[in-house]
Amino acid sequence: MSATTMIYIVGLSIASMAFIFIFMLLRKIEITEERILKILGEHAEEIKKAKNDEELKELIRALPKKKRTKLKTLFESQDLYDAVKHIKKHILKTTDRENGDVNQD
Repeated sequence: MSATTMIYIVGLSIASMAFIFIFMLLRKIEITEERILKILGEHAEEIKKAKNDEELKELIRALPKKKRTKLKTLFESQDLYDAVKHIKKHILKTTDRENGDVNQD
């Protein structure tokens, strides 16, 4: 195999890997109730019984590190407030106005 052929093979493999990684980064991740429940597992019932945002935050903080990381990845955020917002929206089926939290930053 000549050096020119080897350069073409390496160049094509780098270009194809770059395309795959860009495709993975740009795809839209859908947040659904099923995906959240799958991540939460047995902790979902405790979270459904949460009375307010503070209790919900404490339950999320008490999750194992792997589950918290998966939630952060799904919500594409490192902020705990975003996790609470999405869980309230998809699992508890409430809006911020129902809970009196109209003042958002």
